[in-house]
Amino acid sequence: MEKTVNIIPKERAEEADIEFWRNKSGEERLEAVQYLREQWVEKFNNRAEYNESRKGLRRFYKVIKRT
Repeated sequence: MEKTVNIIPKERAEEADIEFWRNKSGEERLEAVQYLREQWVEKFNNRAEYNESRKGLRRFYKVIKRT
């Protein structure tokens, strides 16, 4: 991941955040979510709970084709 710095006025910060994530691919967004989940697990030492939640998630996984 390439790191960049942009200085943005406070009034435009939320708009800039939305635009930033809109420009990311779905895969990049999922990678970011997974990275944040792993940080949360490490911070709160919830490895067992995390592993258990991943098992539960698989039961509800369903692929839907979009037209």
